[in-house]
Amino acid sequence: MIAAETAAIIFLCLYLPSFLPVAATFVGVWLLNLAAVTAIAARRGSPEINCALALFVTALPVAGAVIYFFVAGGKRRNGMLEIKNAQTENGLERAALKSLAGCGVGYDKAVYFKSGSDYFTALFREIANAKQRVYLEYFIISRGKVFAELFSALQRAKKNGAEILIIIDGIGSAFRCGRKELKKLRSVAEVKIFHRLSPLPYSRLNFRDHRKIAAIDGKVAFTGGINIADEYANMISPHGYWKDTGVAVYGSAAAVFEGMFLSVLRKRYSMDYPEGGAHRCLAYSDCPPHNSGFCEDLYVHAIENAKERVHITTPYFCAGEKLSSALAFAAARGVDVRIIIPHIPDKKYAFELSKSAASELEKHGVKFYEYTPGFMHSKITVCDNELYIGSYNFDYRSMQLNYECGVALAGEAAEDAERDFWECLRLSAPLHDNPSKLRRAYRFFLKLVAPLV
Repeated sequence: MIAAETAAIIFLCLYLPSFLPVAATFVGVWLLNLAAVTAIAARRGSPEINCALALFVTALPVAGAVIYFFVAGGKRRNGMLEIKNAQTENGLERAALKSLAGCGVGYDKAVYFKSGSDYFTALFREIANAKQRVYLEYFIISRGKVFAELFSALQRAKKNGAEILIIIDGIGSAFRCGRKELKKLRSVAEVKIFHRLSPLPYSRLNFRDHRKIAAIDGKVAFTGGINIADEYANMISPHGYWKDTGVAVYGSAAAVFEGMFLSVLRKRYSMDYPEGGAHRCLAYSDCPPHNSGFCEDLYVHAIENAKERVHITTPYFCAGEKLSSALAFAAARGVDVRIIIPHIPDKKYAFELSKSAASELEKHGVKFYEYTPGFMHSKITVCDNELYIGSYNFDYRSMQLNYECGVALAGEAAEDAERDFWECLRLSAPLHDNPSKLRRAYRFFLKLVAPLV
């Protein structure tokens, strides 16, 4: 398209002098597009996202470039977590510390939850017993029965004298947490809306706080795929049975999750390294646009070093080239690579992307399954004997554009997660996909824009 525009400029200048104003317009358009594409090429981030942005700018002359420069400006550093005097035991821990993504830290006990109802029972009990502080950071906090239980637990924590701070994502909770619910929360807590849904002078909206963190008294932290909403406890069933998972980590690691929370609340946070713990875990996070992609690199490293199995549950599978190549090569090496995705999706376009990506990887020996009871929202990866669990999906948005968090650990929690995976697998069916030509064309278009959605 740029070559065609250049040819048009030359033609107008040489043969149609009377149309020089038109030629000047073409030159302006070309220079604007060139500046936008150059800026995209120079930016940090994944090649897939940069290519999609360049395609967007080229496909919409002037408008695409103007929109890009409009949304690209004004990005502030946010979520920087500095951990002083941290002790590292391996290269992964050093990498997490260097990238301000977290650190290796001790913990005393980890509890794996294979359902939202079990997760909420433990979470609300810990909140109600809090004496010092309760920090909550969730993509979705929604009105309903679970919200009522949360509010009751927060009231008890408030009576105990605990400080309560809450961060809610402005998009995830839009239309789900109204003025009435916010008023209730603000009666017991300080509430911050992360990038509120409103006309903004620049597009911070593209960077969303997708984390799920509950850190209580510096003693226990909860994370995983579970938000504060009724469907996560199967009190309502919009997409069949809602399968989700979470984990509670007790001990020093909880302080690192507190630090992650405070780094978003205060833009940057510095803390001392928490000592102690009978076991070792890696607490990690991503905070775009200035430090993102750590989880993607971590998963690639884990998959490439797996010798026996890579077992994944995810609601959305649209991995970038690095992750896809790692999974394909692991399967080629003889590693048992199995991935469970939903049978009943919540977003049909995402489901089409998942099946499109799955069909390519199945050619390399990666096995995909659909969770037949309903919607698979669980976000776990088991590589040999280690569990990676948090708020990450296997897609571009989670790996590059969202604020996310997770924890890597071994031991009993990893064993419980592996058993849960096989329970889900028994309820799942192998993915069979034979799309029509029209559906293939639709998927091709989706793949072009996937890095941006």
